[in-house]
Amino acid sequence: MTTESISGNQPRPVATIASLTLLIAAVAALESIIVPALPLIQRDFGVTADVGALASVALTLSTVLVTPMAGRIADVYGARPTLLAITTIVVLGGSVSALATIFPLFVLGQFLQGFGLGLLPVSFVVLRRTLSSDRLKTATGLLGAVVVAGGALGVVLAGPVAENVSRSAMYAVPTAFVLLGAIAFAVSAPRDHMSNVGGRLDWPGAGGLALGLLTLTAWLASASSNGWGAPTSMLLLLASAAVFTIWARYQSRTTEPMVDLTMMRHRSMWSAVVVGVVFGFTYGAVVYLLPQQLAVPEESGFGRGASTSAIGFLLCVGYGAAVIASVISGKLAQRVGTKAIAVAGVAFLGLSGAVGVFATTMWQIVAVLILAGTGVAAASTAVFVISADSAPADRVGVTTAIVTIARSLGSAVGTQIAAGIIASATSSGGLPQHSAFATAFGVAAIVAIVGLVVAVTMPKPASTDVQWSSSSSSKSATPRFQ
Repeated sequence: MTTESISGNQPRPVATIASLTLLIAAVAALESIIVPALPLIQRDFGVTADVGALASVALTLSTVLVTPMAGRIADVYGARPTLLAITTIVVLGGSVSALATIFPLFVLGQFLQGFGLGLLPVSFVVLRRTLSSDRLKTATGLLGAVVVAGGALGVVLAGPVAENVSRSAMYAVPTAFVLLGAIAFAVSAPRDHMSNVGGRLDWPGAGGLALGLLTLTAWLASASSNGWGAPTSMLLLLASAAVFTIWARYQSRTTEPMVDLTMMRHRSMWSAVVVGVVFGFTYGAVVYLLPQQLAVPEESGFGRGASTSAIGFLLCVGYGAAVIASVISGKLAQRVGTKAIAVAGVAFLGLSGAVGVFATTMWQIVAVLILAGTGVAAASTAVFVISADSAPADRVGVTTAIVTIARSLGSAVGTQIAAGIIASATSSGGLPQHSAFATAFGVAAIVAIVGLVVAVTMPKPASTDVQWSSSSSSKSATPRFQ
């Protein structure tokens, strides 16, 4: 941790972290509602499944666009104003979703809600500028636990609230808590010292990154519906590669780039990104496969014939394990180091895939959930601490945003590949074969092994505090909370 980190100079760090915790939990709950509630929303607005999916697409698109920009804006203009501006948009989106009477308006609300995930990298800027290195590890684990717990709460409560009250209440309640968290943060968090803020926002670089991510997202969507080798999919993949190539050349030549690519050449940084992709892939595949397997009729010999509600409650076992592991990982990182936590997290995820290959009984399925939840929580805590703690102090937001995107893209690819394997081995009766599940779990485990190798070869924390070559990464240009 650099000398810019503040330890003991913050008048109300507990109040700041507590209000940030409430805000992030409420946003996570609001963002996760769409997962169990999409069928209900389709019925409510009288739209088909393919049209209804536009609501999920709107969330994904805004997340891809906003996350890296939110991190960099927080780096340049300060975390507090950035967080409050994003929260205002999220509250507006939640209100529109709650009050919408036509589906296009609801989709607009979802798009605005998607800005909420941009709060994650902004939150790491707050933590980095508020806490010492050791306290950062604990707080990062806590933040990870809050994200998981909030998401689980949204998944579990969305259905009962909508069925017993209304769809409007389903969105209005978490939106109200988002507003409450924002007010608490505004009161408790001191202002950034704006006179110390350095740098500028690279708008062309931000636009190029957004365009590249959008084409990459479109490629994943096309691969899911048309196939990985379809002409449209291949064209989108080539377009994405071309955009990223042009963008990288521009970033390497501009004086204050959106993403300082010299950071990505350092092993601590690129290894955190690779591990983020890997654990996202493995976890995405596992959490896709388990509900599918649980829903398969019991007479198949490996399914449980579980209802949607039962599957939701079973998934909470994994969420619970993730909450506990996030807190423990943050504390253990102070003793054994973040590298050891990253290795353990990826190893647990690999074990979840390996056990999934043979899982047919309920206790085996629960074991997979616990291993996966524990692994993703530990790995997330480690890579976010590594990226936030080793990046130049005025690049924390954009660096953690890149890790967030890496995890999300890895999850999307893992989900699509697992879905493709299952679809390729579905019988004429519509039931998938157990061999397909075993193969998909096996692929997830193999990918985790790749991540394990990268995690083991990560540099030790002591070697991550390096001097970056980019002139834009001046650590003295960091705004502080005082």
